Formats: sequence, structure tokens, C-alpha cells
Amino acid sequence: MEICLPYKDNGGGIVADDSKLYIIREEILSDFLKKTLKAKELLESGKAKTINEAVKKVGISRSVFYKYRDYIFPFTKFSKGKIITLSMVLEHTMGVLSSILDVVASSGGNIVTINQSMPSMGVASVTISIDTQYMEISLENFLGQLASQNGVRKVEILGE
Repeated sequence: MEICLPYKDNGGGIVADDSKLYIIREEILSDFLKKTLKAKELLESGKAKTINEAVKKVGISRSVFYKYRDYIFPFTKFSKGKIITLSMVLEHTMGVLSSILDVVASSGGNIVTINQSMPSMGVASVTISIDTQYMEISLENFLGQLASQNGVRKVEILGE
């Protein structure tokens, strides 16, 4: 899953414009937008040295790339170095919260706040705010690791 936001690069860095921002699932993006993101990834990773090379590899024209490049970015571009707040539903079994904290620590995240409700019907709600500045993995991988822990029923991003 890739989440994208419409921002503009004013030459001095990425800034929000006056447009409304949306979080959109990758599955509904047009092929042009997906390929624009892929071309940008190729350029950032160094797998393509020029825009011409990147657009040829992904199969779009340069004009399509230039048309969309300033309007679509992966969500992770904006989560790095920020505080994110996650909401989770955890089973009320020994070690579940501890495994969550281990994932945060091993990923380089720093917990800012943590709140847990009293368990009810075998589950508890937990809200954790995490500083992502030193995280060593992408937000998608991080969320996937959290969701795959035994006893984790649900993980959602509440906000940044």
C-alpha cells in the first residue's frame, strides 16, 4: 500500500500549497500516477540517472512525468522525522504490548506518549505517539511489522 499526498516542490523543498490534501489507496491511482511515483523512486535511489532514463524504464512520457511529479508523493516522504499517532486494538494476553514496544525500539522509533484502556471482552485499545526521526525503515514496513505481531488485531494511523 502506498499513500500519496498532493504537495509541490518549490525548488527549496516540498511545501503544501492551498490545495486540499487527500490520502488515497494505491489501488485506485491511475497508471500514469503510479508510473510517475516509480520514476521518482528510480531517480531518488540512483537506479536512473536522468529523468529521460527513468521515464523510459517505467513507460511514460517526459511530459506526463513533469505534469504529475509536483503533485504526488509517497506518504512516507512526509512521515519521516515527525510524530505519528497510532491507534491499536490488542488482545489482552501477556507480552503483546511488550512486543509492540520492541518493534518500535528496533525500528529506531521513540515513544512520546502511550495510553491504554482497561481491557474489555479480551481486548484493549492502545494509542501510541511515536517520533519517527530516527526510524530506519519505511512507515509501511513499520506498520506491517506492528500488524503482524501476535495479539494485534488492528493498527491505524490517527494523525501526524
